[in-house]
This record gives sequence, structure tokens and C-alpha cells, in this order.
Amino acid sequence: MAMATARERGDVEAQVRGRSVTIEDLEPHTGVEEDPGVHRRQGEWIRDVTLGANDGLVSVLTLLAGVAGATSGRVVLIAGIAGLVAGAISMGIGAYVSAKAYRAFYRKELAREVREIRETPDLEREEIREIYRARGFEGPDLDMVVGRITSNPRVWLKVMMQEELGLSAQFGRPLGAALAVFVAFVAGGIVPVIPFVFLEGTTALLTAFGSTAAALIAAGYFRSWFTGERPFRAGLELVLMAAVGVGAANGIGRLLAATGVTG
Repeated sequence: MAMATARERGDVEAQVRGRSVTIEDLEPHTGVEEDPGVHRRQGEWIRDVTLGANDGLVSVLTLLAGVAGATSGRVVLIAGIAGLVAGAISMGIGAYVSAKAYRAFYRKELAREVREIRETPDLEREEIREIYRARGFEGPDLDMVVGRITSNPRVWLKVMMQEELGLSAQFGRPLGAALAVFVAFVAGGIVPVIPFVFLEGTTALLTAFGSTAAALIAAGYFRSWFTGERPFRAGLELVLMAAVGVGAANGIGRLLAATGVTG
């Protein structure tokens, strides 16, 4: 057993030293699922679309409510369109930078782990042992798990990245994330703007809130298909949060108008 372990250790160290390990080495490989990437892709676009659409609906409606409280007429519509365009661009850029920053951080930490496995394999092997000891493995079972993991450099690195650092190679593509968030924000943000194209004043605001609430409930139902949440509860939660934001923004706008700040 000791001779086999030593031989495995030597083989692993030779593999780590003799090859360049990249992010592609840590992509999911399994024979259990026919297409293991499905869950990852769904998770990515659900997150991006939900973020963009909800933010578009709520932030643009809140902006409109604030401006409507301070003034009236076409100014409110212009402010809404400006907020829609600015918000979509800002959210798209934010999604791009965020995804790119995460990828860069992951690569940096991956390079560090590769270096540590090359230079201090015994220490890294002990870290694997401690991780699985904390999960209840002991004795021969613990030795078997540690031996299996550290016998494959790709698996070893993946475990270190996920279990020790809490990082995953399953991150979104920056351009894809930016486009998804941008389009979703525009699709959501245009809903509260449309009533102000045809109406004005309180009527427009109430209509905008009603259409946005309906869209938020629909978004909640859509989200619940993938998350397992209760559909009505998911939608109602979004509507209540939007109502608080709209009430606060409109109140601040009216206060500013009453004090003469808005001219």
C-alpha cells in the first residue's frame, strides 16, 4: 500500500510538472449525463435575464415615479427614455466587466494552485485530506478518497479550486452576459415607459405601475419554472419591492417640488 501510494505520488508530480494545466482541463467531464453543460448554460442565462429584466422594470418605473412626483408633461417620458438607455448600457457594461473580472481572478488563482501543487505537493495533498476529514471520512476511506483525487491532476486542481477556494470554472462568457443583460433590461424597462407615451400625470403613473406589476408577476412565474419557488409568491415579492421603491421615489419627487428645488 505504501509502495503504491509513493508510486502514485511520483506519477502525479511528473504529470503536473510535465504538462500545462488550463481552464479547459477543469471543464466538466462525466459519463453520467449526456449533456452536463445544460445545467450550466441554463443557470447562466436565467441569472442574466432575471437580473436585467427585473432591474429594468423596477429601476425605470422608480425613476418615472420620482420625476412624475416633481414635474409633469413630456419631461417624464424623456426622463424615462433616458433612464432606459442609460440603464441598459450601464447594466450591459457591468455584466461584461463582472464576468471578465471573475474569469481573470479564476485564472490567477488557478495558476497559483498549479504552482503550489508543483512546489509543495505534500502540503496540498494534506489540504485535500483535511477537507474530506471535515466531511466525515476517516481511515481507509479517507486514504482512498485522497488517493483517487490526487492521482489525477485535473481532478486535483478542480477539487482545490471548488472545495478550498469556492471557485468554479463554470462562469459565463463576458459578451454573452453583457448582451443578455442589455436586451433583458430594455425589454423590462420599456414596459413602464409605454404608458407615458399615450398618457400623462397620475393616470400614466398608475397605468405604468399596473403594467409593471403584471410583468413582474409574469417574471416571477417564469422564474419559478426553473427555481422551484411558489409562482405567486415569487411574483408578489417583486411587486411589493417595486411598490416600496415607487412610493419612496414619488414622495421624494413631490417633496422636492413642494420645496421649489425643481424650479
